[in-house]
Parts: sequence; C-alpha cells; structure tokens
Amino acid sequence: MWRRRLRRGLAGLLVAALAATTAFVVLEPFRIAVQTLALVPELLDSGPKPLSLLVPTPERISVTYGTATQERLDLYLPRDRAERHPAILLALGVSPAPLDDPRVVRVATAIARLGLIVAVPESTALMANRIDREEPARLVEAFEVVAARPEVSPERVGIVGFSVGGSLGLLAATHPRIAGRVSFVNAFGAYGDAATLLAEVATRRIVVRDEVRAWQPGELTKRVYLGIVLDVIADPAARASVDEAIAPIIAGDGPTASSYDPAVAAGLSGDALAIYQLVTTPDRASAETAIARLSEPSRELLAAISPDRAAAGLRAPVFLMHDEADNAIPFSQLGPLAAAVPPAVLRRVSAFRLFDHVEPDGGIELETLPELWELYRHLHDVLGEAL
Repeated sequence: MWRRRLRRGLAGLLVAALAATTAFVVLEPFRIAVQTLALVPELLDSGPKPLSLLVPTPERISVTYGTATQERLDLYLPRDRAERHPAILLALGVSPAPLDDPRVVRVATAIARLGLIVAVPESTALMANRIDREEPARLVEAFEVVAARPEVSPERVGIVGFSVGGSLGLLAATHPRIAGRVSFVNAFGAYGDAATLLAEVATRRIVVRDEVRAWQPGELTKRVYLGIVLDVIADPAARASVDEAIAPIIAGDGPTASSYDPAVAAGLSGDALAIYQLVTTPDRASAETAIARLSEPSRELLAAISPDRAAAGLRAPVFLMHDEADNAIPFSQLGPLAAAVPPAVLRRVSAFRLFDHVEPDGGIELETLPELWELYRHLHDVLGEAL
C-alpha cells in the first residue's frame, strides 16, 4: 500500500512540477531542475512518466553519415522547431541494440522531449563486435553531420556514450576537427585503457582503490572478448588453434594454474603465443607481461582505442558515470579514467548501484532514493551543459 502511495505522490509531484515550467520558463535553474526530475523515470523506465504525458512525441527521421562507408543515423526532432535546438549524439556500445530497439527509441525520445535534438548513429563494425581504430573518426563524421543540420545550434552539440560508446565518444571529442566544438561529453560505463581491460577480463581480477577483487564478466563481454583477442592473430591456422584452446576458458570461469599447456604454446609464436599466454594465466602481472609481448601494431591498436591515452586533448566538459556492479566493463576502469581527464574539464564522476551495466536494474523505490538522488545530481549537471 505504501509503495502505491509513494508512486502516486511522485506522479503528482512530477506532473505538477513539469507543468509549472511553462510559468517559470524564464527561471533557468528551476526549468533544468524540473526537466531533470522528469527525465529520471523515463531513463529508468519506472514510475510516473510526465514527459510522455505532457510533451508531444518528437519526429524521428533517418539520414546517413560517413565518407568511406555510409551508415544510418537516426534523428529525433522536437516538434517545436521555431528556433535551432542544442543536440546530443548518442554513441552506443559494441554489439549494440539496433536503432529500432524499443530501449534505444525510449531513451532517445525522452531526451528529445526536453527540447534537444538526439542523433543515434549506427556502426557496422560495432554491430559485428569489432572495435576499429577508425571508430572514433566515424563518430566525428556523425557529429559533423548533426552540427550541420539546419535545426541544430552548431555550437551546442554534445556526446553521450554508453559502454564502449562512452570510450569512443571521449576519443572522438579529442579529434582536432571537433575538439573545440563539442559542448560536453558524458561517458557511462566506459573503459579507459584497453590493455588493462584485456588483462581484467582474462584474469577475472580487478583493482579498486588498491584492493584486488574477484570479478566475473557477463556472457556478452566473454563473446566480444574472444572475438577481439582472436582478431589480433593474423595467421588463420594459428588463430584456429588458439580459438580451440582458449574458447572454453573464456566461456567458463576463467583460467586456473593448470590452464596453460606447454604443448599448445610450443606450436605458437608472435601474437598468437602472446594471446594464448594472456588468456591462460590467472596472474595479473603475467597477463600484463603477455600484453607487452604483443607486436607493435597490436599494441598501437590498443593505445589508439584507449581514451586515457588521449584524455589530455579533451577540451569539453566531461562527466563520467559507472555502476559499481558492472559485469560488462568493470568499475575498476572508472578511477584511472577520471584521473586521466584534465581537472579543468572534469565536471562530475558518479558511481551507482542502479544499473545492469548501462541498463536500468530496478525501479523507483524508497530504498533506492539515495542512488536516485545521485543520478538526479549527475543528470542535472549534464543538462545544465546541454540545454
């Protein structure tokens, strides 16, 4: 009974507050506070949703972006287009939900109802579980298409990235073509260093605040990880041999002291041997040594897709958020990534227990109010830059 009363009370508060924005639209802090309050239940897909009740559904259109390869780009346009609007580029992660997925549509629609133009680019590479070094440049191309739209205020385009999309969004924001034009970056559940992430997934060990913790990646991370490490191996025969040896280890609970087979290792060399050594050791130092033995091109690729290596080039305000129980990209990535971002542009770093990686994991309940308050504060600051 009390839960129903709580939800009804929140519903009345949200609807009344959102309706009041029309009367207090000149008061910017009040408007942003109310819009943030209304956005939270939309993003969590829980509780009363006043935006859906009171604001018209934005128009959704599909265009293309990219030069080498044309990719789909969905735009969500607010119905009121008497003037130009700020925009947000939503960068989805590896193996992303399709652009027509209800979860993608729900989030993009909710944000667009605030008066923001939302752009969601598709990526063939990410859909195939590949993280190419060219992927940040593709986001730059999508950004430029959005900024050039007649409905968009070109100096007010930000990037919001989820999971790997957050890492790629940070990298894109350092690109010389747009570094001075990005209005802000919000990275949710991103990694900072690709090499460290490889070692963490391999050993099932992470370090948080100098404490070593056991960690188990989810099934999607295991599948993506297997594809990434195998792609490093150029020789098809060696790749097949390593695949047969490591696939069960990655799919299971990780390596043990007996996972390494000297007979298998004797038939391997170069990157194939380094990958085999990486995946079969439960020891973090040995995993890092194996990564250091990768060929120079492979190590350069890892560096090219690591935002902490390029973070010094960030000029836009940066917001970072991560769930503490994340089983896709471990929470251990948040601290070092935040440390790599220049203090002059780092606006907020937030940790939660509300999500399953970047998906809502629970609703609006009394016991979640402290977490909801942290989410509100984070979104409030982001919207302060975006709107």
